[in-house]
Amino acid sequence: PLVAPSAIVQGRQRLGSAAVREVFSLTQQRWHASANHPTWAGLRLLSVDGVVWRTPDTDDNRKHYGSASNQHGDTGYPQVRMVCQMELTSHMLVSSAFAGYHSNEMKLAEQLIDSTPDHSLTLFDRGFYSLGLLHRWQQTGTQRHWLLPLRKDAQYEVLRKLGRHDAIVSLKTSPQARKQWP
Repeated sequence: PLVAPSAIVQGRQRLGSAAVREVFSLTQQRWHASANHPTWAGLRLLSVDGVVWRTPDTDDNRKHYGSASNQHGDTGYPQVRMVCQMELTSHMLVSSAFAGYHSNEMKLAEQLIDSTPDHSLTLFDRGFYSLGLLHRWQQTGTQRHWLLPLRKDAQYEVLRKLGRHDAIVSLKTSPQARKQWP
């Protein structure tokens, strides 16, 4: 006999979110270990990006997650902000972090650092330009590299040209930013 569609929802409610998180973690580790993903220069190719999901419009969800607002008050449905880390050649999720709508994507991305595999190159979009985040990303683990489009106002020194619009650069930071790094 077929299992009722609500059985999964009921099972998740009975077990709790920690059990679901653990099942995701274990299965994604096994999938990635057996997938033999292609690499580039010996590095796994990853990306990090954010997304916003709507949730059912209930008072509990509105209190817990929040929603967009304007001069007239809250708008639309309560929303969850999620930052995902994906393996680029398969589009399989490696990790994710989520919180309420008003949370910061860079703070959520920090939660992905410890689960990022060694020997990897992670692509970020311009919105993740935070030297503290990027420095910690690179310093945690072994051979964890990152790549993102350079901001127009970024201060840098070209270390080596790779092509017409590509270079390896050393970013210059303010003395205040350097004090905050470990």
